[in-house]
Amino acid sequence: MDEIAVKAVGLRKVYVGGAVALDGVSFELERGKIYGLVGPNGAGKSTLTNVIAGYLAPDEGEVYVNGVRIEEYHQAVIEAGVVKVEQHPNLAPALTPLEHLALLIPTFFSDLDSLRSEVRSLVGELGVHVALDQEVEKLSISQQRVFEIIRALMLCRMLRDLGRKPVLILDESTAYLPIQQKNSLKDYLKKLVNADYTVMLISHDLSEILDVSDEVVIMSNGKIVSMMKSDKIDFNELMRSMFEEVPLIDVRRGVEAMRLDGEALRVEGLSVRDDRGELVIKDLNLVVGVGEIHGVATIPGTGEKELAECIYGVRAPDSGRLVLFGEDVTGKSVQEMRRRGVDFLSDDRIMDGLILGASVEDNLTIGNDDYFSHGIILDPEKKRGLAEKLVGEFSIIAKNLKDPIETLSGGNMQRTYIGRVLGRRSKLLISLHPTVGLDPMGVKIFFEKVVERKKLGLTTLIFSPNIKELLTFCDRVSAFVNGKIIETYHPSEIDVRRLGMIISGLMANCSS
Repeated sequence: MDEIAVKAVGLRKVYVGGAVALDGVSFELERGKIYGLVGPNGAGKSTLTNVIAGYLAPDEGEVYVNGVRIEEYHQAVIEAGVVKVEQHPNLAPALTPLEHLALLIPTFFSDLDSLRSEVRSLVGELGVHVALDQEVEKLSISQQRVFEIIRALMLCRMLRDLGRKPVLILDESTAYLPIQQKNSLKDYLKKLVNADYTVMLISHDLSEILDVSDEVVIMSNGKIVSMMKSDKIDFNELMRSMFEEVPLIDVRRGVEAMRLDGEALRVEGLSVRDDRGELVIKDLNLVVGVGEIHGVATIPGTGEKELAECIYGVRAPDSGRLVLFGEDVTGKSVQEMRRRGVDFLSDDRIMDGLILGASVEDNLTIGNDDYFSHGIILDPEKKRGLAEKLVGEFSIIAKNLKDPIETLSGGNMQRTYIGRVLGRRSKLLISLHPTVGLDPMGVKIFFEKVVERKKLGLTTLIFSPNIKELLTFCDRVSAFVNGKIIETYHPSEIDVRRLGMIISGLMANCSS
C-alpha cells in the first residue's frame, strides 16, 4: 500500500459567530496522487486546506502530513513540505515577482540572474508569461495568479532538494488560466506526482477536476461526504448530488425572443493604455444593444480590464469615443457614469469589491444608501431588511449579518459583492470575470439575476474566459483578441472549441 501523505483525525473548526466550517473531518490521502476537492461555496474546502497548511489551528482534532503533526505554518512548510496557493492573491504589491521569489529562502540564491534563469525555464515548461520585473500591483489578477503558481512550484522544488516530499495545494488558482495553460499545468502536475508529490486541487470547474484528478473528495456542510476515483464518477450525477442543479439553459427560457430597440453602448476607435503606458486596446469598436446580455470572450489579462475600466470611467482613453444611450460620455468620471446608470463588477473581489473588517451587512448595503436613508438620516431597519433580502436572493451563507465579512467563505464573500452590485439594478452593468470562484449554484444565481435584468430592459456586458457560459446565456458574444474586437457572433453561429481557438490565437477568425 502507498504511504500516507495527509491524515486528518476528527477535525472541527467553528468561526466567530458560530459558523461550523469543519465538523468531525477524518480522511487519509495517499502520496503520489492528484486529489480534486469539490463542494458548494461554504462547504469547508478552504478551511480544511488552511488547517493542513498550518494557516489555521483546528478547535478539535489533528492533522498529519508526511508523518508530521501540523501545528503552525512555518513548521508545515519546512518540516512537512506543505505549499499552498491561496484562494485570493497574497502578494506584497510594491515588490516584483522576482523579488518575491528571492525572499522565499534568500540564502539559496547568490544573485537574481540565476533565479531569473530558473524561473524562465519553469515558465517555458508551463507555457505562461509573467512580467518578472513589474511591481505586483501593476499586474493583472490573472498574471498574479499565474505567478503564485510559479512561486509555489519553485518552493516545492526547493523543499524536494531538501529531502521533503511536497504536498501542493491549489485553491481555485487555475480559474484565470486559458485552456491551453490548464493543459500544460495538468501535464506538469502529472510529472510531479510521479516524483512522489501529492497535489490537492480545489476547483468549481468539475470537468477540470475529473480530467486532472486521480480521486475526488466531495465536501458539504463541513464534512467529507464521499471519496471516489475520478474514472468511476458520472459528471451529471456529481452535479445533481452536489448542487441539485437545474440545467443552466433553463435560466434563459422565455427571454430568447425579447428584442429591445436602440443602443446602450457604442465604442468607436477606442485606444487605451495600461498602467505601464503600453497600448493594450487598439482602435476597438463595439456595439451593445439596449437590454442585451453581451459577452466578450477573452483570455484573462490581455487588456479586458483596461477596456472595462475605460468604459466605466476609471481609466481615460488614449483616443476614440464612448457613446452611452445616445450621449457622448468620452472621458467622463466614474461619478458621472454612475449617475448615468452604469455600474461595475470588478474581477478583484477583495481589493475592489469588499471592505475588509466591515460587517456582512455593511458590505451588502454600502453604495445602496438610497434604499434606507433620507438625506443624512439612516434607517437601520431598512438597511438590515435590504441585507436580509440580498442574503436570501443570492443564497449567501452567513451566520450573523453583524459578523466581519472575513468570516464568510471565499465563495460567499463573492456572492456578497455580486449581490450588492446587482441589487442596484443599474441601466448598464459591466461585469469582469463574474463567475470565477463561484460554484455551479452560484453561477446559476448570477445568470438568473442577469436574465431578470434583461426582462426589465437593463443591459449587461460580461467579460469572461468561460466561453461555454457566454454561449449559453448571452444574446451575442464578441471575440476579444490583441486589444480588438475581431468579430461578434450569435451563439448559433459558433461553438465553444472554435471560439476558444480564436481568442487563443490558434485560429484566424472566419465568419463563413
